[in-house]
Amino acid sequence: MILRRLIYTLPCLLLLTAVTACGNDQQQTAILPSTPVDAAFTMEPSQPAAGDTVTFAVTVTQEGQPVDDASEVKFEWWKEGQEPHAMLPATFQKDGLYIAKQPITEPGSYFVYYHVTARDFHTMKKIPFTVTGEGNTTTPETSPPSPDETTAGTPHEHGTNPSAGGQVELHFMPPKEVRAAEVAWLGVHVMQENEVIEKATVRLEYWLGSDEKHAFLDTTESHPGQYGAKIAFPTSGTYTVKVHVEKGEIHDHKDFTLSVQ
Repeated sequence: MILRRLIYTLPCLLLLTAVTACGNDQQQTAILPSTPVDAAFTMEPSQPAAGDTVTFAVTVTQEGQPVDDASEVKFEWWKEGQEPHAMLPATFQKDGLYIAKQPITEPGSYFVYYHVTARDFHTMKKIPFTVTGEGNTTTPETSPPSPDETTAGTPHEHGTNPSAGGQVELHFMPPKEVRAAEVAWLGVHVMQENEVIEKATVRLEYWLGSDEKHAFLDTTESHPGQYGAKIAFPTSGTYTVKVHVEKGEIHDHKDFTLSVQ
């Protein structure tokens, strides 16, 4: 009798074990990180002259396929030594291509960053370029637009701090809307001299208004150079979030402002 029960029970146990193992494999596969997005930058004309309208372009792909649903693509540009930096929102064209046009009237040395946020990834790179002039130009000096003329409403902030070996570049990536008592994911992209900084210790220090009590939150590195942490702010208001980055000789921090509804 017992032998007969074992004969019927054993196949069921084996089947249950196989289903459970399969489910675990599927769950592990589901949580594996996806492939980061890639961005290829071009500029037309590649050697602009004063008075030209420059077209900044970036083609965004993931695993070789075009990304047509990027959350945000923008170009940050400025003349060397000038503040503030101007932000140009890009317009989607087709097949992962995003562009923005900007007339530049003054010759000199310039820089442009592309910022691409897509499918939970952020990538950026700084590209120098030179605008030539004809002879001794008398074109009046023109700076990038003031903050009131640049893109409004974006929650992303970008900051740089000097450190050993070059500037540490921090790109703060909170959600577009953060509400009190609701869990939000705060992301930070960390780079130095156009290279991501991997395996760093990145901590978030935050406080409300002028409160003397500060809280700290450790982040985890979800992808190379991209760190983040989940947080639920207790009350609404304007918070300061200080990002601390440490790795070897690198010890930097940058303050960002975050509005919590």
